[in-house]
Amino acid sequence: MNMFANIRSAEEPGSVIGATLDHIKVESDFRWNLLIGIEAAIAVFIGVVVTTVIIPMSEAGLASLAIATAAIVPRVNQILRINRERIWDQGVGGWTANRKSIVSGTVILVSMLVVWAILASIIERDILVERFTFVGAAYPSEQFVLTGDRFAGHGWQFFFNNTAILILFFWFSFMFRSLGASLALGWNAGRWSITLVLLTKVGLESAADPTMYIIYAFLALIPHIILEGLAYIVGSLAGIFLSRGVTIYGFTNPRLYKVLNAVLVLAIIAFVIVIIGAVVENYWPAYILQFVE
Repeated sequence: MNMFANIRSAEEPGSVIGATLDHIKVESDFRWNLLIGIEAAIAVFIGVVVTTVIIPMSEAGLASLAIATAAIVPRVNQILRINRERIWDQGVGGWTANRKSIVSGTVILVSMLVVWAILASIIERDILVERFTFVGAAYPSEQFVLTGDRFAGHGWQFFFNNTAILILFFWFSFMFRSLGASLALGWNAGRWSITLVLLTKVGLESAADPTMYIIYAFLALIPHIILEGLAYIVGSLAGIFLSRGVTIYGFTNPRLYKVLNAVLVLAIIAFVIVIIGAVVENYWPAYILQFVE
């Protein structure tokens, strides 16, 4: 039995979705990431449909976020267990194992973001504004006009805001481990997908070429969205590793210092990605959006 089968059989999948997908044989990282991405996508779909169609809620955004976040916690636990088994039992290098975990987290993030964006594009704008207020949709519609001025010259603001969020998710992950990391994934996927769709819908009302406007809007926003999400994933991993390291290993255990070294490296990487993301958010959207303004 391979590593994926061992872990999947040893741990409760957490939902009927996961239990069903566990019947599919997994022997490679590609298939593993494909399945956890599908599971995350289904969780978002169910969360949005339940809270907007089956049982319409005034805070459908937060409710669907809670459902999706809870649904992926068991898979995040499995990603972390795979990481530990690779490092401690199989002798895989820390960077290689951590990189694979980051890829798995990014797959979940992108899957959730895509499904939320697709569903949000179908939902009427007024409903998004009223029921998805966790993204700031309670603001007047004019606040969602997509222009280069929203980004150019605000690099330092983006940097400080994203650094604060990174620290927050690091703390959440240190305190609550997989739940904190799942919240980082769900929050960023939900917040940015809904915001992106709202910005696009408002802009389409005055766009001369709707198709090109949509293309440029996505080109302008997706790069920094992915960078920010990646930074929070890396920061969350650092928080979880630190949490486990200081509670499991004693100060004389050499494993603790290996864990602390990994935490430091991941924290530095996350911080560097935040810097890059702030630079990209400051310059790239303004450059792309000049072609549609």
